[in-house]
Amino acid sequence: MLFPSNKKSTGGSYKTDPFVNLINILLLPKFHGSGLGVLIAFVQTWKWFLRSGREITDLSAISKFVFYIFGSVGSAVLLVTAGVSIYLLFYKSEYEKNFSGEDFVSFESLLKIFLVVSFTFKTLDIIHLIFRQARIDIFFMDWEKSKTGISNNVAVWRTYFVANEFNEIQTSRRINVTFQMFFVLFFLKVIQLENISCAQSGYILFQSAVNCTEYNQSFRTGIGFSTLLGTAIVQYLAYVLFYQRLIADRIVNFIDLCSVSNISVFILDENQHGYYIHGRSPHGTTNVNIKEIMMNLYREENQMIGTRGLQANSNEQVFIMKMNRNFRKQYDMLFRNYNSYVGPRKSRGDIERYTDMLLQSYQNLNGFLCAFIDHSIASHKYFIRNRYFVERLFDYEFQTQAHIQSDNTVDNFLYIDNERSFTKIFFYGEERLLFFWNAATFLLVDAIAQNYVLAAAITYTLNAIFVSIRDSFGRRNLSRKTLIPRNFLI
Repeated sequence: MLFPSNKKSTGGSYKTDPFVNLINILLLPKFHGSGLGVLIAFVQTWKWFLRSGREITDLSAISKFVFYIFGSVGSAVLLVTAGVSIYLLFYKSEYEKNFSGEDFVSFESLLKIFLVVSFTFKTLDIIHLIFRQARIDIFFMDWEKSKTGISNNVAVWRTYFVANEFNEIQTSRRINVTFQMFFVLFFLKVIQLENISCAQSGYILFQSAVNCTEYNQSFRTGIGFSTLLGTAIVQYLAYVLFYQRLIADRIVNFIDLCSVSNISVFILDENQHGYYIHGRSPHGTTNVNIKEIMMNLYREENQMIGTRGLQANSNEQVFIMKMNRNFRKQYDMLFRNYNSYVGPRKSRGDIERYTDMLLQSYQNLNGFLCAFIDHSIASHKYFIRNRYFVERLFDYEFQTQAHIQSDNTVDNFLYIDNERSFTKIFFYGEERLLFFWNAATFLLVDAIAQNYVLAAAITYTLNAIFVSIRDSFGRRNLSRKTLIPRNFLI
């Protein structure tokens, strides 16, 4: 029990304080939520452990578990803190006499501690997210064939163009923080929803703040979170229902760009797990003039040519990959041939040799991946299937042994990704996590300064800083893993 509910009266007897009982009941879910957060963290770590192909629990697994605990427990603490504040906001007229009491002051101090914990945990969660996303393995597979029969004559500009588009969407989101902070301040300061957080029981809107003698911090937390959540939901729905349907869907546009450019994207976010975007053009070649491009699009529109999907007569272009150890070893070996030369190249001063090594490494890795997708490597087979309902529910692909090879390794699997799970490698696919962090930042600053304007400014600034960090690390990783010089990434 956080607060004692029995208090000694003037006559020496004890009486029960209903307000303190209410506080204790409301805060009880915080501990249950933290327990649930630990359970969620365990499941997340278990999925990571299997996808990374590890066989023993090591320091990396323990570190992952700790960071997942930070994320899930931080979210649980934030939700319960905001939920308690919103509940008290609706019933403040019944407990108005308790707002200046010692117990309520202690309760508000406890809420501030919870906000500090939530902000700290969610910030560590964001750092963990950036670390995960900025270390993925990615390669752009070029299906284009040289018209002269010489592979060195295939232009690289299509690959650079797709890589730059990929780089641009790494930090894109459906919720624009600038717009969100603007509308939050509009509702709180212009519409004056802030007045609802007055300690007085009457809700005073569209009146000067002078009418409010004192603001209650728990009420400020409640109305602040409600406004943040409301503006986020409206903006999210507006983006999903209107913007991406009527104006532009950046993810679909990127997939279309891959097909038009004859470029596939091969992504490994863990050792044995990743995503594949099939961008092979049904026309065979895309390095053509504008007339042929228009004719190719016309043939596709009128179904005069094959489909863009990986399988015959299908349109599925996005897949979740589950790879075996042998494939991963081969991939690492081909990439290592280039990576081992990158370090000493400056001391040798041999730019021509470096570019030859770069080209050869790119062609070897590109040839291996293209042959793998074409089922041309007998030792690296794969099977395609849909994910079962349970797999979609838990976001995990359970082991299905279509064929066991002689070395006891299981074949590779490609699962049709209708849910676009690959967006989890972008900020775009982690909207919930980012919203909780923005909300924790906003509420903590307001709890300290009781100033919504300052809270919005600091939230915007911190968000911009972390976006810049994610963009910088993401660009560097993209250059290193795709063998594309960084100066070509705008």
